[in-house]
Amino acid sequence: MTGVAGFVVLLVAALALEVAARRGAGPATSTETVAAAMRTTPGRVAVLLAWVWLGVHFLAR
Repeated sequence: MTGVAGFVVLLVAALALEVAARRGAGPATSTETVAAAMRTTPGRVAVLLAWVWLGVHFLAR
């Protein structure tokens, strides 16, 4: 149960950051962040590894 609560806290924090960024009061939006990462080879590898991690942990059951 605490694992689920941890993921909920992370999700709420990510949504709060995204809303703040779209209002202009926060850091870059998630779209801008991924676009910046995709401009370099190490960034592309990091995005690929993040997708693999998500797939293994949430989609492959």
